Amino acid sequence: MRTDQAPSGDPLGVLGSAPPGFMDALSYPYFQSVFDRKSRRVALGMTVGSDVIPYESPYEPVPLSELEEALLVMAGTGLNGLALADLDPVRGMSTLVQWTNRTWPSACSNHGTELFWSNDTGLWMLDMFKMVPEPGEISTLSGKPMEQQADFVVDLYRRAKVQLKEGRAELPTTLPGLFDFNQWNANKPGTSLFVPVTNMTLEYINVLFIYMARGYRFSIVDEQRGWESAGLQKWVDEGRLDPARRMGMVELEQRVLSMLVVEQAFICQNMNLALQALGLGGWTFTGYLPKFVMGGGDVPGLGFRFLEDKQGNGFAVGRDGHFEAFTPPYHKDMREAVDAFMAMKWSAMEEDVSKPYKDNDAFVKAIPRPHEETVEIVKDYCQYVWDTYGRFPAYIDPMYQRLTCQAQHVDPDFYEEYFPEGSISGQHKHHFERWHPDTCGSDGKPPRR
Repeated sequence: MRTDQAPSGDPLGVLGSAPPGFMDALSYPYFQSVFDRKSRRVALGMTVGSDVIPYESPYEPVPLSELEEALLVMAGTGLNGLALADLDPVRGMSTLVQWTNRTWPSACSNHGTELFWSNDTGLWMLDMFKMVPEPGEISTLSGKPMEQQADFVVDLYRRAKVQLKEGRAELPTTLPGLFDFNQWNANKPGTSLFVPVTNMTLEYINVLFIYMARGYRFSIVDEQRGWESAGLQKWVDEGRLDPARRMGMVELEQRVLSMLVVEQAFICQNMNLALQALGLGGWTFTGYLPKFVMGGGDVPGLGFRFLEDKQGNGFAVGRDGHFEAFTPPYHKDMREAVDAFMAMKWSAMEEDVSKPYKDNDAFVKAIPRPHEETVEIVKDYCQYVWDTYGRFPAYIDPMYQRLTCQAQHVDPDFYEEYFPEGSISGQHKHHFERWHPDTCGSDGKPPRR
């Protein structure tokens, strides 16, 4: 594809000519992105209210183009084909939750983290189920020329993004929902604020099938109730669970949390590296309080549904119809939630589902299903947690949010005024003349107010 003309029928065609910066980004060296990575918080149109480094941007805030945002979103959490699942089917394959593969690693390929974002046009999320690869497609980009890879990325982005509301998300702007040192620049005009949210129940239930299997036989106990069995005494008495392999609920949930919170970090780091290649500013931060971001405070936030546990604490369970935890109110009880998880997971073994092997039938038939008593043990534990604490999990929220990543057009003048050479790269300095030549001035700078 030439950089001065998009081919007919190409997804980029509606954008007009593909900008030269497009090819700059695709060919930017990976290690250069790693070494370039810095938090660059000052964007076009922003004001830094400081007695030490006072600054008021002379430029208009400029939102990311569709192509810029598509590349960021897909770098952050795009689908890149099928997981290889290169495990012995008899020992290990039963742990996998799904066959699809993303741009970041996930325990047991559960990929339970989804991406929400706020920009000038609305609140959005990425529906990954609209990106199912073609049968046998190990990599969605395999064998495609560089320019066609980007065409493919934009097509997936358009196909999978879902608008949840018009206009920016109504996120916190003051304490307690947003720390004061982030209030001046978070979710401002021209920015794209990305918020990954993790469904903790997906891998939690999956892990229970590992710990409760015949080969592991862990006995889970409740530390808050004198280390008594967490609804599993029957199975201990029958010898199905081993009392010597005792694990507390707190330890178990800490394991789940440590496995899953890194997914948000992977997504944000992928985006941060992509920012360097694109010549954009931005950073990853934790200044928002999760409850307020998801909608459990004084603003609508991401619009998640909240329940209260037996202690009166609110917790997010899902975005109705789009992203729901395996708990009530989406299921009658936790036993039904486990059944729903099982149906979702094992439907991936059906004949019409894409799998990576040359001989899918032989591999899939060799994967052991959980024994009936293992299913009952998992159900007993999950129901115990819900009945005892009025929530599942007991100590971490079923929908968990911690990190946010904001992308924006960097204000070059601020960095030239206050920082030495090297604070912004050539990608940043020449971004507008390479990406937005129709809007920049003769000096290559962004449009002024």
